[in-house]
Amino acid sequence: MSTTTAVSGNAAASDGQELLARREAAIQESGWGARFHLFQPRNLCLWVYLLLLAMGARQLYEVAAPTAAVFADANLAAVASTGSFCLVFLLCLNHFDRYERTPALLAVTAFVGGGVGAPWAMALPGNAALMDLYAKFFGQAWATDWKAGLTAPFVEESAKGAVFLLMLGLAPFVIRTVYDGLIVGAYIGLGFQVLEDMLYGQNAAYENFGVNQVGAVLETFVIRSISGIASHAMYTAIFAAGIIYLVGTPAQPRRVGRGLLLMLSAMLIHGLWDSMLALANANSFGVSALMIGITAASVAVLIAALRWGAHRERDWLHDVLAPEVANGTITELELTAMAGERSRRRKDRKAALRGRPDAVSKRQEKHVLAACLDLAHDLSESNGVDTAAVQHSRAEIQRLRSH
Repeated sequence: MSTTTAVSGNAAASDGQELLARREAAIQESGWGARFHLFQPRNLCLWVYLLLLAMGARQLYEVAAPTAAVFADANLAAVASTGSFCLVFLLCLNHFDRYERTPALLAVTAFVGGGVGAPWAMALPGNAALMDLYAKFFGQAWATDWKAGLTAPFVEESAKGAVFLLMLGLAPFVIRTVYDGLIVGAYIGLGFQVLEDMLYGQNAAYENFGVNQVGAVLETFVIRSISGIASHAMYTAIFAAGIIYLVGTPAQPRRVGRGLLLMLSAMLIHGLWDSMLALANANSFGVSALMIGITAASVAVLIAALRWGAHRERDWLHDVLAPEVANGTITELELTAMAGERSRRRKDRKAALRGRPDAVSKRQEKHVLAACLDLAHDLSESNGVDTAAVQHSRAEIQRLRSH
């Protein structure tokens, strides 16, 4: 009996060691818990990034400063309206950023690069130059109809893609997967969109010669918000995910075909959106139909990219939390609910809720599942070591079950 017990104990210990080794490998490969430091004086990407910000800030100042006093009301309305839109989008991004939180400093760096560097230092000059060429070669009438749709997708997506490559160079240990590309790319695109929406609002006030400035800005804001699902945040998320596939990372083998498909899809959707008036011949019904169709197509592409990217993330989440099943912190049903197949996520979640202990309510179990993700984050940040934060997360799971 004692020999059998010893063998069983050795087998359990061996299994535990294997689970811990898989956890460590998952954390190392995924880059979860890695910290981002912006100041890297030996990294050329930092100086290119700062140069873009300086050039963009200078261009922004030259455009905004001369009329700042006259159009102060329009500027304040533009900041307030786009700020509210930005806040809603940030909440959505925080919801989707479920596997490993993007470091706050990296998110801010990407947002500022997308809002200042990409549009003002690259996109606006590039758009103007290419549009002038279209007018010269094809005539003003043709250029009026098609210049936006045949300029912005190439120039703007390239500009935002360049900022993403800089982020990749600054944070190679953080941006490892397609899912990372989607989230960081969305921050870049959101910065671009916020500054662009502000510019559109201010232009509306200028066109009315300063009359009813706030009304002109808010009208533009409402129109762009309604159509804001298919937006720069979405375009850049898809484009950046394609870049990850195209260049590859230590955690993501290169898949050139899939990368090019995502990048071309982002540019095509962007081009179709900017060409709606020309494609529909300015027919309002046709424009509405195109708007709905393009939005649906963009959401479908985004969902495909999310599913492609989430596969590896779920595997890592499983490996990070598997030892917690062995030590009794969480159950196998809870682990499956968080890290199982996406197609079965709803069924697995319901199974975890049904399989909860008798004294635990459904509401408590939902909080437990959220706390399990917090435990995964803390384990990643500690590289699997039982720090005070990890112990607190485990204790919080037990507290939620008992209250």
